[in-house]
Amino acid sequence: MAWQEKYGAIWSPPLDDGDHVLQERFLPRPDVVTLIVKRADGFFTVSVLKKANDPQWRLPFWSPTEVPALVETLADAEQYLAATMAILGEQD
Repeated sequence: MAWQEKYGAIWSPPLDDGDHVLQERFLPRPDVVTLIVKRADGFFTVSVLKKANDPQWRLPFWSPTEVPALVETLADAEQYLAATMAILGEQD
C-alpha cells in the first residue's frame, strides 16, 4: 500500500500479504484512527493510531499508540477498541 494523506497525516498501515483493512474509523476527538485488520491466518490485529510528528516531513504520520493487539474474533477486536477508547477518553 502506497503512502497517502488521510485525516491530516500520512497513512501507511503495515499490511502483510493477504491482510486487509476490515474497519477504519477516524475519531476527530481525540484525533485518533481505530483500525481492525483481518490477517491472512484468520486472526485480527487491532490498533489505535495517533499523529506523530517527524521533522523530515511536512505532515505527521499515523503511528500506533502501542503494539497492535492480536485477537481471535471480530467481537474481541471491537471489545478491545471499546476498552481502549474508554481509557483514552479518561485521559482527555
